[in-house]
Amino acid sequence: MIVDVHVHVFPSLQETAGYDDIQSNYAVHQGKIRRLWARMKTNTLDERYIPEPDEDVGFRMDDYGKFYWTKHGKECWMQRFPAVLKNMEWTPEQMIAFMDEVGVDKGVIQSGYMEMNFERDYIAEVTSKWPDRFIGTITLDYDVEKGAEHLKGEMAKLRKAAANQAIKGVYQVFPRGQAIESSDFDPLWKELSDLGLPHFFFVGFQPKDKYLYSLKQIEQVLKKFPDLIGIIGHLGGNIRSSSHPNYTDGRELLPVLRLPNVYFEVGYVLAYENWTFWKGNYEYPYPLHTKLIKMLYDDVGCERLLWGSDMPNLYRTCTYRQCLDLVRLHFDFLDDDEKDLILGGNAARVFRLEP
Repeated sequence: MIVDVHVHVFPSLQETAGYDDIQSNYAVHQGKIRRLWARMKTNTLDERYIPEPDEDVGFRMDDYGKFYWTKHGKECWMQRFPAVLKNMEWTPEQMIAFMDEVGVDKGVIQSGYMEMNFERDYIAEVTSKWPDRFIGTITLDYDVEKGAEHLKGEMAKLRKAAANQAIKGVYQVFPRGQAIESSDFDPLWKELSDLGLPHFFFVGFQPKDKYLYSLKQIEQVLKKFPDLIGIIGHLGGNIRSSSHPNYTDGRELLPVLRLPNVYFEVGYVLAYENWTFWKGNYEYPYPLHTKLIKMLYDDVGCERLLWGSDMPNLYRTCTYRQCLDLVRLHFDFLDDDEKDLILGGNAARVFRLEP
């Protein structure tokens, strides 16, 4: 059984996506552009043209994955999603067709791109309709600054979702910058431990000091709650060229990955999509990706490595089959049994899947 632990499905992002109106939806996407700058392809790398979250720049989307805005008189764009999208949507039927083409049995739907309450219902509907193909995750707004009543409501949403057997994980349920290692978060971590729901941590895509601190916080949480399963997604999220001021070599991940309740997503190659920075390392089969996974494998083994593609975003770099073949053909330091674990065996254990 092959399990992809990082796929997406979503309705048209040119519509409301569960927000009050289209402009509210667009504002969320515009607010993320600075964080994504110099990772995705844009028609300029001049930071003067980055739109600020609430800036009036005429933000809009086309049908094929591009964000557009106008700043300082310049028409700017970012290839946020791959050009294989039509009408800025990626339906469950499309995802299943791509899974069937390459032989992927199940996909773990990671949350994202929709208003979170709308999204919970959307993913529940998808996993109910295709229970043999999709595993659902949800996200929450566990913001301790919003008070006890708000947190009580979020925990109720968590328990309701957990009653749906296709919901088998949660994705980044807290705002960044909060003290997740403090006692304020203990009820959340205990509940996830008791429910047996793994938590996908979104740790990268931020300045190096904050990234490194977030890893220390996660390490403290997972030591305090040894029955809680943590998954570090997006290849750690801090893959940078060696000339970048936020560059790290991956060894900063080892203290947390050495914990027995931590898993790590491999296969995420979108970090290497920008030729301007990566040059020869931009090309498949991404030698720096293989080097990083070999270093982690040599230290922690293969039993806690999970293959995830980030479909459909993967198509900004390579095909679905190529991503799968990174493990099957290019991780030559693994034997066949180890490859089977990374491509599905480990995920079956984490998400309690029947053979």
